[in-house]
Amino acid sequence: MAEDADDDEIVYSADGRRLRPVKSLMRAVDLLELMARSERPLGVTELAAASGSSKTAAYNLVTTMEFRGLVRRDAQNRYHLGWGLFELGELVRAGSDLSEAARPLVEDLAETTGETALLGILDHDSVIYLEKAESRRSIRMVEAPGQRLPLHATTSGRVLLAFADPADRARYQHTAQVPDPEALDERLARIVRDGYDASAQERDPDLTSVSVPVTGLRGSVIASLTVAGPVSRLTEQRVQECVPTLREHAALIGKAVGAGTRW
Repeated sequence: MAEDADDDEIVYSADGRRLRPVKSLMRAVDLLELMARSERPLGVTELAAASGSSKTAAYNLVTTMEFRGLVRRDAQNRYHLGWGLFELGELVRAGSDLSEAARPLVEDLAETTGETALLGILDHDSVIYLEKAESRRSIRMVEAPGQRLPLHATTSGRVLLAFADPADRARYQHTAQVPDPEALDERLARIVRDGYDASAQERDPDLTSVSVPVTGLRGSVIASLTVAGPVSRLTEQRVQECVPTLREHAALIGKAVGAGTRW
């Protein structure tokens, strides 16, 4: 009975594990996310108000993170994300076999197609980009390594969602952030059938993107590989020409990490 005395603090992970998160750590992560989303540095009062914490609690958390280099304070006593987070992120990326194997192939894909290439992975309810190789030609695109976006909002995310565990896919489709679950379900079925997803002017009126899955061991999809470019260059015909090149590079990435190919 004592174990369940604080049942309101118990949560369940996406895979059904019973967890009891540490509240102070959760609040610290909330503060980091607030700083990441803000277009300007934030003071303790602003962080406390936005996070629902007391000013004392917010101060104690940000000064602790400042001490460890995760945030930094400017001359106006406002807080920014710190270089310690960048160092940790680089260690994560450097320790990834997928990232190491994919990097030269993502660069080659950008060189071959003349467009920007990205490698994305599934992380909870988001796609996060591990690698990006810029086009040598003009393009306006904000996606970058480390950026996180909702799965349903991009071709790379939808490819990952289409081949995700059915239970996870069904759960995501009925979250508040998905405006039309039935339309998304139909789109995911087409992605499974066709083996790719393409979209023009979805998040940016000047941008077209096309994505394919990267298959890992035992046929599981471990990443999505994307080419993106201006709608004036990446026309519907050009998209169809890019799909075989994308699949070829996706297969090479899969083989480089010890995988087979699905298509």
